[in-house]
Amino acid sequence: MKAIVFDNAGTILQRKTVIKDVSNNKIFFNTDTIGIANKNDKNIIVVFQTPVNKLYEYKDMSIKGYMLENKSSFEVAYSQIKITDDRLLDIISENIKIEDILDTYEVLLTKDVKIISGAALIVDTQSGDITHVYTAGGLFFKYTSDVMQYLKNEGFEIYIASGDNKHSLDKIASILDIAKNNIYSTCNVTCKEAVVDKLQKEGYYVYMVGNHTNDILAIKKADTGILTIQQKELLPKKLISEADYVISSIDMVMDVVKKDMYK
Repeated sequence: MKAIVFDNAGTILQRKTVIKDVSNNKIFFNTDTIGIANKNDKNIIVVFQTPVNKLYEYKDMSIKGYMLENKSSFEVAYSQIKITDDRLLDIISENIKIEDILDTYEVLLTKDVKIISGAALIVDTQSGDITHVYTAGGLFFKYTSDVMQYLKNEGFEIYIASGDNKHSLDKIASILDIAKNNIYSTCNVTCKEAVVDKLQKEGYYVYMVGNHTNDILAIKKADTGILTIQQKELLPKKLISEADYVISSIDMVMDVVKKDMYK
């Protein structure tokens, strides 16, 4: 039995991200939100489950106020430290509004995006400051659908494990015809590793395809770990060294699978 687990943004989806640095209100494009978060090991990324266009009715509310009233609406998607939701709600600052998120969303809508992955925050857990807010989206990389069809024809069970929210991943699953039960949303670095481990214990030979440090444990755990650099982000050497294969385009997954067939 064969299974393959994909990250989403930067792996099957060419990511476009609009970020607002709330210290100076500057808005810019940068797909490497994990790289920004990694500049401080106390930073975390908090993802909203609420579709961004549903946030307009809370436009004038503080982000903290919204999170306190809607405790199921957010999850910590990336962190190098342990932090509970309750602790996050205690420390997070009150001075940033939902409107700041919507500023990034409106800029993203002016670009060619097919999928809105959702909104998120970068929070410094030492100070409690929200340092950045952003909205992410994108287009499928060329050959993504071809790769999925090839894998289905070869009898693979296909999974997606991503830090993105459930709403956007369900849409992607529908487009790519992947079973909804095979989708793991707001899945952090240990969650992705656990998905791979679960499949291995069920008897699957598991491939993991990811693009950044939140995939490192899953890439290491997988029977075959694949790192894609198609998003063209600066990656740490440790991540690159953990991969069995480094690919520059999603269609090269097919080459890896074919190579493994003839080992």
